[in-house]
Amino acid sequence: MKRFDSLRVQERLINRLERKEKEAAYQRDRFFKFKLPEIHNRLTQVLLMDKIIETDDPGAVSDLILKGLKQALKASEFDFKYFIAPIRNLVPRPNPISLYITQYILEVMINDPAVIDIYGTDLEIYKKVNDVIVQTNMKFEKTEEEILRQLARNRSLVPGSRDYDIALEQMFYQKMGEPQK
Repeated sequence: MKRFDSLRVQERLINRLERKEKEAAYQRDRFFKFKLPEIHNRLTQVLLMDKIIETDDPGAVSDLILKGLKQALKASEFDFKYFIAPIRNLVPRPNPISLYITQYILEVMINDPAVIDIYGTDLEIYKKVNDVIVQTNMKFEKTEEEILRQLARNRSLVPGSRDYDIALEQMFYQKMGEPQK
């Protein structure tokens, strides 16, 4: 009878899952850095126009949303997951960024003096935020695919090489501008 080393198999599976999670986090951070101004503008507009947030000072609300987006960008993985923990079961497969911004609206923005009131259920607010994030992400992915197709045409660049990574970053900067810090 053949004996399998189950410990080695488990380690490989865990390593593969961790690598996949790190790649997803890297991709999410990259998207977030390049698209922060667009997300900020569209999210502010949607929340105010759809009367989710009632305020006398739209500029202060815009600043609060920008502050929340930057906070999400700079949060460590632990802080990020801890912050979204109260609403992580809101939808079956949630978008982590949308959850973070929804929780920020529900927990931080509601207590700000510039915000008179916040209307809608947690789920309704999540859906509005998620719509903005998903639409922006679709544009980002389309642009990213276009960049990768352009790089694939260049036979002198090998995916995974240092030259390829440099060319990829340069094309990102050309198409999307400087990322937010």
